[in-house]
Amino acid sequence: MQRELVIRVEKFDIYKICAFTVIFSLVIPFTSSYSEETETLKIEIKYTNGDRIDAYQTNYLIYQDLEKTPFIEKNLDSNPETVTLPKDHRYKVEVFVNGMFSEVGYVNLKNNSEKLDINIPLPGGLKLNVVYKDGEKPIDGAKVIIKSQNGEQQRLGTTNQNGDTLRYWLQPTSRVQDYYIAEVYFDEFLLASIPKIKIQQGIAQEQKIVIPVPSVVEELITFRLYDAESHQFLKTDGNFSVQILGKNNLMLENYMTGNKGEIFFSSIPSGIYSVSVLENGVKDPRWPDTRLTIIGNQNNFDLVALNPTELSEPVSEPVSEPVSEPVSEPVSEPKIYHTSVKNYKLSCNCVSFRLDGVQDFWLNNVQYELISVFTKNNTPITLGVIIDSFGNDSYLYDMVSKNIQEGKIEIANHGLNSKPYTIFDEPKQNAMLQESTNKIYEKLKVTTNIFIPPENRFNDDTQKVLIDNGYTILSASMLNDSPPFPFSDEYLYRFPAVATTGEYIPSQNRILGISSEKTSLDVMNGIQNYGFAVISIHPQAFSIYEGGEYTNAINSEQFKELGNLIENIKAQKINIVSLGDINKKVGMVEYENPKTNSDTYVIPLWIKNNAGWWRDGHIDDNSFLQGIQFLIKENIVQIPPTTQGIGGSEIPDWIKDNAGWWAEGKISDNDFIYGVNYLVNQGIITIEL
Repeated sequence: MQRELVIRVEKFDIYKICAFTVIFSLVIPFTSSYSEETETLKIEIKYTNGDRIDAYQTNYLIYQDLEKTPFIEKNLDSNPETVTLPKDHRYKVEVFVNGMFSEVGYVNLKNNSEKLDINIPLPGGLKLNVVYKDGEKPIDGAKVIIKSQNGEQQRLGTTNQNGDTLRYWLQPTSRVQDYYIAEVYFDEFLLASIPKIKIQQGIAQEQKIVIPVPSVVEELITFRLYDAESHQFLKTDGNFSVQILGKNNLMLENYMTGNKGEIFFSSIPSGIYSVSVLENGVKDPRWPDTRLTIIGNQNNFDLVALNPTELSEPVSEPVSEPVSEPVSEPVSEPKIYHTSVKNYKLSCNCVSFRLDGVQDFWLNNVQYELISVFTKNNTPITLGVIIDSFGNDSYLYDMVSKNIQEGKIEIANHGLNSKPYTIFDEPKQNAMLQESTNKIYEKLKVTTNIFIPPENRFNDDTQKVLIDNGYTILSASMLNDSPPFPFSDEYLYRFPAVATTGEYIPSQNRILGISSEKTSLDVMNGIQNYGFAVISIHPQAFSIYEGGEYTNAINSEQFKELGNLIENIKAQKINIVSLGDINKKVGMVEYENPKTNSDTYVIPLWIKNNAGWWRDGHIDDNSFLQGIQFLIKENIVQIPPTTQGIGGSEIPDWIKDNAGWWAEGKISDNDFIYGVNYLVNQGIITIEL
């Protein structure tokens, strides 16, 4: 009996164990993945020239064995980057930069950690030139977005006065199905989309984009005013006008004319405008400000007033004002006066040479000779000194010190250790700037106010610490700076290098000297567009390049090009000045067709139209005089010295005749300004003195 009991108990225990095992296996299934061991794979991505790429806009896919679905898909957080993967598998790693396939690598991961080096093609440069439909006139201030074919934004920028973007360095489109898209906008209004842009490895390419939009809408732009019930306002309903505001402080205002209740504008530059309705010169709240795109595709605009229930405040009845003089109704539509206009621009008409990277025991023979080219002929030059690497090379130091004492060279702060300021926060930038400033004074007994940022990179923090420390001039490059570059009323003036004596060639990973003709062309473009030109000089371009290295030997051919460049500039009667003197040599210069920037003064075509319309009876005296006061206030028209009258005089008929003849191009600007001078002298036009 005892034996049977024991047997029953053992069987019962076995049943419990089996049942528990079945239940446990249902709750927590055993799979092969939990049994796999892991190993680490270090991935390092470099360009074919050996430079390690930035992690920015780089991602990779990892495939296991022959799977078609990625085992891992992630952005590159660091370079190199380590990932943990199940071992005893073969992995394929695909690298994408800027959304473009770049390269693939393979590795067998077994019992040891592995390192996978992937070399991708060098980026290519893309610079866009955006022009209006005439194919010539550049579009200034257009927004340009570069996208990859999947629609992801890769670059964002704006065009300068030449219609040029910065040169964007993008990953090549190595596969047939890969391409970039360029989109051009006025604010948020899409002007054009250019697909299928291909980028080649290591090639700096340029592409012109012609936008199907005129630079100036010559046709009449007509506005009509309506109330909420769609009843049109006529001239008998009040003294209404429309004011349109555009970029660069462009403000136009015209009054309702004729019995048809229309307000006309003409010769308006294409762009985005804010449109307001005024009654008796005051904004009328019944019409909210409206943003309109004027590019010639629509020339008639109806402005409809809000329903009274939509107004936040009750609208008071307009108060009628006495009309100073009756305006005769014109017998025809306003004539459009197509006449030439003169353009004026502030300009230094000067060139500054900037020698970057002055330092001890590095191509010092070349540096010495470069400085001598300028000092022997008393030609100004500014030296960008890396001060913590300067002072121990007596050969170079003695020469620099001697020429400082003789006033032949100017010193600029070129930072510490060639490290770009943009990788540091504001306090660190401030500390670095103060340290370098103090060292310049200790070693050279010079207090400089000029800063050449290392790698030409700077940000808002850099500009702030420069101003806080008394610096007044920042000179970077056009790759990292963009116009406008004002000559006055600035705490910190920005005069970037617009030309160079040597260009960096990515495919060769070196700086190669260029011809004096090419540099001269860039100089002339800089003076035409910005009123000045800064030429950057790098010693590497003037040394002999052998065995993949720069040697401390003089490249006589390139020094000859430098001499030709200086002679050519002087032959063009262009001043050569130090960087610190650019904004001290400024004057007003007339140009026939300058590029537009903040220091350009143009007699707008609408003023000439106003003059003709005033003579023809389409606008009244006040409208015309307001336009002339605008020209004088903005210094677009410079009137001769005169005594301002006390006001109250009537406008003689000969002034009105002059205005019409000026609009028709029958008399010169100077003849017209003589009439304006008379109006000021009589007090008919008042100027804030």
